[in-house]
Amino acid sequence: MSESSSEYRIGDKSYVKIKYRVRVAQGRVIKGAHEPELLDFVTGFRQVIPGLEDRLQGHSVSEKLSFTVPAEEAFGPRYQELVVEKNRSDFHFPAGMKPYTGMEIPVITGSDCGPETAVIRKIDEDTIVIDCNHPLAGAALEYDLEIVEARPARDNEICSEWDDEKSGSECACSSPCEIILGREGNDHN
Repeated sequence: MSESSSEYRIGDKSYVKIKYRVRVAQGRVIKGAHEPELLDFVTGFRQVIPGLEDRLQGHSVSEKLSFTVPAEEAFGPRYQELVVEKNRSDFHFPAGMKPYTGMEIPVITGSDCGPETAVIRKIDEDTIVIDCNHPLAGAALEYDLEIVEARPARDNEICSEWDDEKSGSECACSSPCEIILGREGNDHN
């Protein structure tokens, strides 16, 4: 016996589709500026920020919600220790590429959960300052949304790897000193 879509309440392993707009608290709209965007996901597998998923629990189709997710439940706080000053010689930009403030660069951390990119914050003659925080770290997010669809997730909508990842332990992320910015002996100048 199945519940009708309008009676179903979002819980663990629910397929959810929302129409939403999100902005940095009292700031710029980052999704849905002109018209609300659609987003679908399965709950319980960290596919969206925890604060969004938690606030959808127990709600059903056609509900309209507005709420603020604090930074700790979104992309986390900003960590000053993730803003690192490195020697320019540690960077190996391809020939002809000039770094600039605001440029995103890939990083290798030696860990599966370290930052994938960093943003150049400052360029001096001998050093470059990079920020490995998520661009939205430290920001509360304001959501306005409507639940368009909510139902139990079907088996074909859940990857077996998600269950494996969910049962695994949390990884210990890299510290800034473990960031690899290039290889010694790299031929790029």
